[in-house]
Amino acid sequence: MLPINPARLKALYAQAMAAQKTGRADQALALYAQVLSLRPDLAEAQFQIGQIHAARGDRARAEAAFRKALKLRPREPAIWTALAKIQSGVALKKLRSEAARAGVRLEAEPDIAALLARVERGQAEAAEAEALALVRRYPDAAGPALALGAARAKQEKWGLALPALEKAVERDPSSAMAQMLLGEVLLQAGQVFRSEESLLAARALGADVATSMARLLHETCRDAEAEKTLAAAVAGDRRQSRLLTDHAMALAAIRRPKEAARVGEKAISAGAGRGLRVRLAGAMSAEGDVAEALTLADAALARDPGNTEMLTLRGQLLQTSGDFDGARAVLMQAASSGPDGADAIRAYVSGGKMAAGDPVLAMLEARAGDLSLPGASRRTLAFAMAKALEDLGRYGEVFDHLHRANRLMKSEFPYRFENERDQVQAVLGAYRALKGRDLAGDTPRDAPVFVTGMARSGTTLVETILSAHSRVTAGGELPFLSRAMARVIDLANLGPDRLGDAMARAGQDYIATARRRTGADGGFTDKAISTYARIGLAAMALPNARFVVLKRDPRDVGLSIYRNMFTPGTHRYASDLADIGRFIRQHDAFVEFWGNEMPDKVHVVEYEALTADPEPVIRDLVAAAGLEWEEACLAPHKATRQVATLSFAQVRQPIYRASVAAWRRYESELTPLLEALEKPVML
Repeated sequence: MLPINPARLKALYAQAMAAQKTGRADQALALYAQVLSLRPDLAEAQFQIGQIHAARGDRARAEAAFRKALKLRPREPAIWTALAKIQSGVALKKLRSEAARAGVRLEAEPDIAALLARVERGQAEAAEAEALALVRRYPDAAGPALALGAARAKQEKWGLALPALEKAVERDPSSAMAQMLLGEVLLQAGQVFRSEESLLAARALGADVATSMARLLHETCRDAEAEKTLAAAVAGDRRQSRLLTDHAMALAAIRRPKEAARVGEKAISAGAGRGLRVRLAGAMSAEGDVAEALTLADAALARDPGNTEMLTLRGQLLQTSGDFDGARAVLMQAASSGPDGADAIRAYVSGGKMAAGDPVLAMLEARAGDLSLPGASRRTLAFAMAKALEDLGRYGEVFDHLHRANRLMKSEFPYRFENERDQVQAVLGAYRALKGRDLAGDTPRDAPVFVTGMARSGTTLVETILSAHSRVTAGGELPFLSRAMARVIDLANLGPDRLGDAMARAGQDYIATARRRTGADGGFTDKAISTYARIGLAAMALPNARFVVLKRDPRDVGLSIYRNMFTPGTHRYASDLADIGRFIRQHDAFVEFWGNEMPDKVHVVEYEALTADPEPVIRDLVAAAGLEWEEACLAPHKATRQVATLSFAQVRQPIYRASVAAWRRYESELTPLLEALEKPVML
């Protein structure tokens, strides 16, 4: 007999485990049979065969496999526990006696149904404490670990939920609920490959994972697959409002707005709130379907003319389209329609420079100090007040409101710079693992131009300059590169040999979704801020891509970030001046790294040089983007593009220098930022 090849045995076992985790039970059984033909004494293989049969409900075959495993490992608690789960009555009592003779204490699994019910009723914090006590009492049981993970996940304690759920699945792989929750938490942790494995395993065990799977597909740039998944689920249950809601949002994401609106109305009839219309209109606008979003907004307002939220969104849509007079009228109507109106007031103030006597100012001053308003409204009004005071030249009062606004933001959306390091290392680890390797698959030949840099560094201006060119469509801040790269980063860090053609598929998925969003057949730009960290990976997936990085005085960048309100939950570093400084220096380290790695790919634009003497900088920019010269690029403010970023008003004006060295006016207030900027950050 030939000697056993350990490497082949290990590979076979890994393939069997992968097949088992992804619900391919028959394939897994065949592979475990091959493993046992090489190593008949491998208890782990018999144990996994038992788990597969147990999950299928075949107790006889499961018991036979577990008994074989016990002959090989008679004192292994996990095997006894798995066998106990398929026994009851006299058989279970007899099994406990057998286990005791083998020196294993086999306790009954505690009932966690009441704990899980408390989690669903919104009592997750109390349930967590009880579950933790059960985990300590039953350290080898799956149920308490599942309850603990569920309670922590409900509170969005993803880092703490993950190990508890991993333990639950390890102890009971046949638990559909544990597999599904693990998949959802892994997605939140950015481990998309493992997330997909767990969700597929949960589906194979009978769990309804349509919503979770669709979310994963969306987060990995596979929106068309997400819509199909939800459409199939809706076909099986046409009355569930959550499924209908998710399907409507998925249709909006793939630019099928009319269908999205129809399905949205079905969701509302099934019990979804009327706020879904606002969400759908916002999603349509984000996908570039502004006209459809306005149509939906108008239809909703015909039913409910005083709907403050929809009026506010309609005003913002008009701002995006460049109709500032129309926007002000609608936003004033929204602000006047109730005692709050914070979002409408902030949108109004953001739409242009405030002048003394503007009717919104009295309303803003009265409401900014109203402590009866919700914290989110007071935060929003504080940002608006700071902007208005600066416009009016009352500089000494600005930072009182900015500090208040950012304290309220940070209390709701905390941030630790140290947590950022895990993401940084994952991106760099993936790049270093793949650098120099021959990657499988055909990468796209498209040549998008990525415009990136820190938030508030001038990326919108540069994108608008490029989009004035006849061969370029402005994409705005497209979220697709980071989504397309999520699976690549995960796989590369698990082991580059597992990548297969994932890099090529990431490039293809990115191009397909970017072209769907932009409607561009030719060249297009993408000004997503997060690209700066992924330039090396993007260059692998899209070899013809160009990268433009904005560089601006970090003190002006830091000030601008601190005084602008980003979408709550995003840019979490932005609510603390020291965190902003550290984040800027980390960004600088990335830009330097990519500049050294691929100097021919990265073109740096100095914001101060661009605004001081635009023409030579713009000529170099156009050439770096691989375009022939066009005079229109010198007048970007005449472009007719839609702008949905915080710079929507500024880019409608000729290039100006009013924001250069603005930080000096607030130098004493910016001390934490300035001190943080003195300290470099290493990657």
